[in-house]
Amino acid sequence: MAVQTRGAFSQLTDNVERDIYILLDKELKERPAIWKTYYNIETSKRKTEISLSYVEIDDVPEKPEGEPYATGLIRPGHQKEVTHIEFGFGFELTKTAKEDDLKGVLKRHAKFLGSSARYVQEKRAALPLNNGFSTETSADGLSAFNSAHVLAGTGGTSRNTFAAARDLSWNALSDAMIDAVTQTKTEGNRFVDVIDAWVLLVPPALEFTAARIIHEGGLPGSADNDKNVLAERRKFKLVVNPHLSDDDTWFLLAADKSRHGLMSYTRKGIELEPMMVDARTKNELYTIRFRSSWFWREWQNSFGVQGA
Repeated sequence: MAVQTRGAFSQLTDNVERDIYILLDKELKERPAIWKTYYNIETSKRKTEISLSYVEIDDVPEKPEGEPYATGLIRPGHQKEVTHIEFGFGFELTKTAKEDDLKGVLKRHAKFLGSSARYVQEKRAALPLNNGFSTETSADGLSAFNSAHVLAGTGGTSRNTFAAARDLSWNALSDAMIDAVTQTKTEGNRFVDVIDAWVLLVPPALEFTAARIIHEGGLPGSADNDKNVLAERRKFKLVVNPHLSDDDTWFLLAADKSRHGLMSYTRKGIELEPMMVDARTKNELYTIRFRSSWFWREWQNSFGVQGA
């Protein structure tokens, strides 16, 4: 275990008066949480949570006059099970280091621990997107973004990605909007209600390309006066996330978070536990912990594209 001594950050205890500039609570500002803007966040009272989709009742058939009614059933669909992950970290401070803390940095230990915990949450929340074309699966057992999602009711397939990688462009985004209407289906193979408002989630490398595509006004890259009908027919909220690992990849999520399946459970929120003192050394120990999970429940009303 690392112990904060005077030698670990000698500049804090130097007898020569000097200014220290790289301190978190001064020149550097913590980035507001990004992931919470598009995740469904729920609390959990269990170690493991199980989500189950369903296959809706069949289409109403024709009924000949005088004949009995046919009946149908609501059936279970795909199941997703997730176990929450526990995180914990500590900060141990010697009594001597605390006494000689010229700038009061060590006294602000809680700020550093809390910042570290929130940064870890942000990184973990990006993994279901970063791994959404490979190891991160939705309830049907296939990658979250897949060209052959299995519909539990019929065994048919649908998709929420293109058959081939495509860079973000006006045409690519338009095609994604068409696919969102024609390819997003329930487990019983029915079309869902059209999504009019979307979150367009991109890495920093695509921020200005995305902003140019979805801007209101004229058609991007055109000298005529045609309207940008994409921006006119759909609403987009641009979210830039530096934790996305691929500079070419882009994602679409229903702006109404309840309509897509990107989920997070909070089993135990970030908690800075009471300070403990080692009886032998008088070192102070501060610990922080939390338990959470981030995962895809279902794939519907999301769309992901790997850039070419």
